[in-house]
Amino acid sequence: MSFHKPAYLELKNKILKDIETGALAPGDALPSERSLSFVYGLSRMTVRRALTELVGAGALYREQGRGTFVSARRMHQRNISSFSQTVKEMGFEPSTEVIEFSQAAPPAEIAEKLTVKDAEVYRAVRVRMADDMPVAVEEVFVPFCICPGLKKKDLKSSLYSIISTYGHRVGSADCSVSALHPTAKQQEHLKISRNTPVLKIDSIYYSVSGATLYYERAVYRSDMYECSFRITT
Repeated sequence: MSFHKPAYLELKNKILKDIETGALAPGDALPSERSLSFVYGLSRMTVRRALTELVGAGALYREQGRGTFVSARRMHQRNISSFSQTVKEMGFEPSTEVIEFSQAAPPAEIAEKLTVKDAEVYRAVRVRMADDMPVAVEEVFVPFCICPGLKKKDLKSSLYSIISTYGHRVGSADCSVSALHPTAKQQEHLKISRNTPVLKIDSIYYSVSGATLYYERAVYRSDMYECSFRITT
């Protein structure tokens, strides 16, 4: 292989071209660093740099103990839209695993956000998936008064849909977004390495009438999910 640019950049561009042409499809495993080093006559360090930059750009992702894979096309959310709706619009099949569910008084900071001091809430932790690939881990807090009688099994479907059955409709949300390294537990749930950054989105959802509906702390795989917001004056 002849290089006219830095070696890592040539390898990086070749992998990107293979992805663009379909020679490498979403979910395909790349050869090991050792194999790529041998095939292209490059050092392991050079190969690692090319792969690391592609992971950082979201073109590839790593799974601990398994290797490096081609990322699926990213799911794009614009403004208010449920995860299930976003996933379906991208041609994926959404599913949810509820890994924690409880009823208790919320921490003071959550109670303040929900304006439900001295009231209990439902708390649930859910792994959200697209075509059985984990994309997000959500922790939600829903006041009893919003969804009285809520069950764990209910939360396997869209929370937007659940809330609508109780006569509420999501009208707006206050969100804050930050980029972080995943925790060990998040790595486990999302099947990613610590080198894969995540998007942390904290949101308070309101009804069309302005009533506070629920609070959500969500962590998304940045290699599979992106969101954009329209900001107006």
